[in-house]
Amino acid sequence: MAKVLIVDDERSIRATLAEFVREDGHDVRTAQSAGEALQAIAEDVPDVVVTDIILPHMSGVELLARLHESHPDVQAIMITGEPTVETAVEAVRQGAFDYLPKPVSSTAVRSAVARCARVKQLADDRRRLEEENRTYREHLEEEVERRGRALRESEERHRAVVENAVEGIVVVQGGLVRFANQSAFRLCGYAPDALLDAPLRERVLPEDRARFEEERVDGEGDDAHLVRRVRFERGDGQVRWLEFRPVRFEWDGAPATLHFLRDVTDEQDTRRRQAERQRRIELHSRAIVELAMEPALYAGNLDAALGMITEVVADLLNVERVELWLAEEGLPDGRCAELFERSQRRHSRGRSPSLTIHPVYSAALRSERAIVAFDALHDPRTAEFVEPHFAPLGIGAVIDVGVRLGGQVVGIFSVEHVGGPRNWPPEAVELVNAAAELVTVAIESARQRETERALERSETEYRSLFEDSPVSLFVEDFSGIKMLFDSLRRAGIRDLDAYLSEHPETVDLALRSIRVLDANEAAVRLHGVESKDALLQNVTRDYPPSALAFFRDRLLAIWRGDRVFETTSDDRTLDGRPLHVALRWSIPPGQTDSLGRVLLAKTDITALVEGERKVRRALDGAIEAIGRVTEARDPYTAGHQRRVTALSVAIAERLGFEAARIEATRAAGLLHDIGKLAIPAEILSKPSILSPLEMSLMRTHPESAYEVLRTIEFPWPVADIVLQHHERIDGSGYPVGLKGEKILAEARILAVADVVEAMSSHRPYRAALGVEAALAEAERGRGTLYDADAVDACVRLFREGAFTFPSA
Repeated sequence: MAKVLIVDDERSIRATLAEFVREDGHDVRTAQSAGEALQAIAEDVPDVVVTDIILPHMSGVELLARLHESHPDVQAIMITGEPTVETAVEAVRQGAFDYLPKPVSSTAVRSAVARCARVKQLADDRRRLEEENRTYREHLEEEVERRGRALRESEERHRAVVENAVEGIVVVQGGLVRFANQSAFRLCGYAPDALLDAPLRERVLPEDRARFEEERVDGEGDDAHLVRRVRFERGDGQVRWLEFRPVRFEWDGAPATLHFLRDVTDEQDTRRRQAERQRRIELHSRAIVELAMEPALYAGNLDAALGMITEVVADLLNVERVELWLAEEGLPDGRCAELFERSQRRHSRGRSPSLTIHPVYSAALRSERAIVAFDALHDPRTAEFVEPHFAPLGIGAVIDVGVRLGGQVVGIFSVEHVGGPRNWPPEAVELVNAAAELVTVAIESARQRETERALERSETEYRSLFEDSPVSLFVEDFSGIKMLFDSLRRAGIRDLDAYLSEHPETVDLALRSIRVLDANEAAVRLHGVESKDALLQNVTRDYPPSALAFFRDRLLAIWRGDRVFETTSDDRTLDGRPLHVALRWSIPPGQTDSLGRVLLAKTDITALVEGERKVRRALDGAIEAIGRVTEARDPYTAGHQRRVTALSVAIAERLGFEAARIEATRAAGLLHDIGKLAIPAEILSKPSILSPLEMSLMRTHPESAYEVLRTIEFPWPVADIVLQHHERIDGSGYPVGLKGEKILAEARILAVADVVEAMSSHRPYRAALGVEAALAEAERGRGTLYDADAVDACVRLFREGAFTFPSA
């Protein structure tokens, strides 16, 4: 058993070689680089090193030179995937024992390692004997006798090893075979008397003799020779490929060559088959590339493209028939889109049987990448076609591949061999798969061309509708937005909503990437310019920061597939006149993927917005006036409604209410005590605690307010908020006794603001208790009397110094 170190930067090769060598019982270590190998050698010197020539940082030849500087007797075997004479010369010059080209078989590497181990053992024995001879020189005669005996025993052992070696070993001297072991006789097919003392070269076929005699030696006369593979005529007449690995040495004092022999006929056959397969793969690949670059494939003429593809496949695979079936909408059967018969160079088309009546075949086609039937008449997947199709036409083998569009099988590309069974090689199946993909390209191109023609036909109609529309229309290009958002996704940003919220400048960049491609005459009139060119040259994308959040959500929606979004915005004419416009973006059919064309409709709503603002100002004035009338009847609580309103609005803003709900809270706050107009003034200003009857009358003011306010058409539920502002979370309030979530959120806020303001202000029947006392009361009722969120927001506002009551 020898210690073997295997060095290769490919883990799979290291592992494979190691398994080969371990089969013979050797102690095997591995390394993936020359540096790692040198470290392993420093720790434990191996007997044999098997190394790839091409390694990272330091080549196998350099490793060999470094190894022999310190350990000259370690035997090395060089391996390479790109064998050349130059690499072999350098490996031999550095002392390589053997040289193996990739791929390396188990037999080759095991044999080479065994020979190296034997040579290393011989070298170790020789060195040991020489050392012992020097050590015991004074006992020369005794030692000579003992060493002679040891040498004779060693020679006998070595001869026994050589004679019984599995690998053939012959010694050639002067062109004649002087020695051969039993394995050599068996490999050569000759009896000993017929092989010994006969010229070995005469057994080699004449056309291989020149290669057999070729040597590769350096100027110093190294003993390394080329590994020769030649055809050898055996004694029984068979011609076999034999591999000769020669090593020069002296035999009986004269130069001789020691040859290691092995039969490599099977390996040569495998190499030949692999070379032939590689030739076919290259031929197929070149044909597919040429087809893929053929302009006819993309011209939209599907019949011409399919005819070209089927011809190429039939010629490359040497088959009689290539068929293509395609599904056709509205027909119960598929359509034979193309049939090419090679012997007659004839193309035809027609109807084919429906796949729905061939369930076994259909299921196989959906589940398998390809149906490869070597014997189509007996393959269960194709048995349904034997009687109606295969038997009448003499078809014996087929390759069927599904033509897929969008993941669905829409057709079948079928290669049919007329004759007996046929063994389809893998490269044939790959060719048919590639051809089916080209069919998909041809179908998509034809459909695209038809779509383009339809678009061209509709363009005239579209232009007429576009130009004559009374609505201002723009055609915009959003493809820059798609590219930007796609690039963010490819960069690893998964939550685009959060990213754009944190980077509003990216939203602004997206908006500025929008290009205006066209506008109609209504848009020209809206913006007060003389021509369309003047409008397109002066379109701007300046949006206020407040608008970016809105556009962020809408742009993301369009990018994700929404086809329409609407909004309103401030705009202006080119001479500076302000406009209010309603905007509606929509994506036309066919533009969802690219966003190259987006239609923007812009409507002038300036008059409507200004009218709404006037109405709102009038409403605000009326609310303010009513509130002041209420306070005029109750001079002791003057300013109460305004202070309650200010606190309620602050709480609503702290809780993140929308603008409309904040406006509803403000209006209800200003009007929440309007019902006190129905309460006698002497009760309102009574300087002492009210009696039960007076208190009962006072508690009617929410209902009185509701009866007044419900007749006014507010844009918010003001009447209901005012009605509920004395309700309590636990149901102890009035006038109805509502509980929890049944009380409007605005009313719950108003209840907290009302009690805090009342306790912190002066009343006829008591002095002001102060803000802290009011807040403490609110906190005591948190979650039972008052809404917990409203109480918490109110307390934070005061204690953070974010709110103080306005002066009366």
